[in-house]
Amino acid sequence: MRTVSKTLALLVLSCLSLNVQAQFDDSYEVEEWSLDAEEEEAPKPQHKEYKNAVYLQYSPSRYKVGDESLMRFNEFVLGYNRLIQVVEEKPYFVEAGANMKFSWARGADKAFVLTFRVPVNVLYKIYLSREKDYAIAPFAGASVRLIAAARDLSGESSTNLCGEDGWGRFQVAWQAGLRFYLNRCYMGVSYSRDFRDNSKFPGVRECGVHVGYCF
Repeated sequence: MRTVSKTLALLVLSCLSLNVQAQFDDSYEVEEWSLDAEEEEAPKPQHKEYKNAVYLQYSPSRYKVGDESLMRFNEFVLGYNRLIQVVEEKPYFVEAGANMKFSWARGADKAFVLTFRVPVNVLYKIYLSREKDYAIAPFAGASVRLIAAARDLSGESSTNLCGEDGWGRFQVAWQAGLRFYLNRCYMGVSYSRDFRDNSKFPGVRECGVHVGYCF
């Protein structure tokens, strides 16, 4: 009888140990692991690229109006630009627009000039933050200029400076500059100069400071 009891007890203990072992094995499952699973993709920068902008610029300029003759002007420019992104997800842009420039002669000269220009630039934005729209942007390009009106006011009556033997109305120039973007607003500096053509006057050199708003 004691032998049978011992045998039954051993069978019960064996069954219990097998059950505990099975539960332990089930709870100790090892998940598959790989290096790719641990690596998380870095978040992409989120920047708002505005397509349109208006700006105001002040430009002290110098006009070469003869072989050895210069006139100096204070100029204000009001303009519009359209920004076109040429590379998807990359901050490369072509900027095209139009502006209107009002010029008043400084010093002893008395003259007024009204100019329309069509500038085209290439521009690259270097972002200073992954989340905020803070960037610096160098740019360079060319522009076509039309002098709509140019009057000499030094005499008793004004005279046209763009007569047959006077200033040329059309000219092409190059420009370059740098901007700092702060969300929708920006400020910048630029330099512009006519392509050299000794047969045409005036030859314009212009340094500018501008502020703009994007929308």
